[in-house]
Amino acid sequence: MIYILLVIIATGGVFLTFRAFESWGVDRFTAIVVNYGVASTLGWTLAGGIPMMKNAYEMPWFITTAIMGAGFLYLFNLMAKCTVVLGVAVASIASKLSLVIPVVVFLIIDPDDIITGLKALALALALVAIVLSSLGNDSKHLSHSKWAFILPVIIFTGSGAIDLVFAWFSGPEFIPSTEHAMAFTSVPFTVAFILGAGIWFFQNGFSKIPAKQDLLAGLLLGVVNFGSLFFLLGAYGIQGIDKSVIIPVVNIGVVLFSTLSAVAIYKDRPSKVAWSGLAIGCLSIIILMIA
Repeated sequence: MIYILLVIIATGGVFLTFRAFESWGVDRFTAIVVNYGVASTLGWTLAGGIPMMKNAYEMPWFITTAIMGAGFLYLFNLMAKCTVVLGVAVASIASKLSLVIPVVVFLIIDPDDIITGLKALALALALVAIVLSSLGNDSKHLSHSKWAFILPVIIFTGSGAIDLVFAWFSGPEFIPSTEHAMAFTSVPFTVAFILGAGIWFFQNGFSKIPAKQDLLAGLLLGVVNFGSLFFLLGAYGIQGIDKSVIIPVVNIGVVLFSTLSAVAIYKDRPSKVAWSGLAIGCLSIIILMIA
């Protein structure tokens, strides 16, 4: 259970760090590239360095996670664009409702993961909670945009695919040790950093030096970002709890933690609709844990 708590805190930390970027005067793309460099360096160092890199190359998940790295860079920037163009609500809903994809897949293919009446009720409540929590904070951009059906669909599909990959390879037959878990997490970060750094140098040249606040913001984001995916892998690997339970619990937990932290740190004032969504989210988690 400690992994579930840690992934909620770390993932919430990613959103809270993004929230601080504007007030810190941070260039978002530069910080994102630095973040991937920090996360990959941290991961490979903890995993054991070059010997584990060679080991990871021989693992059955290497190609999949490498391809996923390109998706990391693309989705991070697409979510930022979606937030600007359509608002926080749409980006939030698209990314969080993506839990539907891995949940449905595991309910179909895993004979031990059975849908019960209580579980179905809790999943329905989880979806309602995410929508209400997001809409209650920002719904002004939901209309009249030509991107309304494009960006959210891509974010929904991409986020769900990433969650599915992590859940799929979380078993001991693929991740036999903690070092392998760190390597698994580091591969997509490394690919995202290489691609991001190439784009950054193409746009800015080799003479420009990233600003101090961009480097510091990227450092902070990289640490919490690595933690969020490493702990997510650990949460999916918990024995005795269905993945169709873990996935919504983590997503709802992140929404609850992020919202309450924003209230405490940034003095946010969620609407009554948002508070009702959080309450329903708590109820959903309780039902899932006893289902």
